[in-house]
Amino acid sequence: MTIFCPFCGEKLVDEAKFCKNCGKSVENYTHINNDTNTNPYSFQPPVEEKSHTLATVLGFLLAVLIPLFGIIIGIYLVTRNDNSNAKKYGTIIIVLGALVWILSFFTAIFM
Repeated sequence: MTIFCPFCGEKLVDEAKFCKNCGKSVENYTHINNDTNTNPYSFQPPVEEKSHTLATVLGFLLAVLIPLFGIIIGIYLVTRNDNSNAKKYGTIIIVLGALVWILSFFTAIFM
């Protein structure tokens, strides 16, 4: 049976403990599979996280200058499932935008 590295897809020898291509340990990689005719080491290319740098920078900037738009961009970032940092920054942007918005109301009322 031919096995492949679960990280890079390189063909491995049967008793391999490390991949000769990427150097990662394949010794503890197990795949529960009841069908003995299929390959237990199925290759899946690494999932590339999308960068939301522009939205993050615009979100922080707008959260301070125009809080409503900052909150909208924060909501956009929180709903992204492809990047864990986007969710974290989106939450921070929403809170920052809400705080700035509340402070601007209090400033307008009491000044």
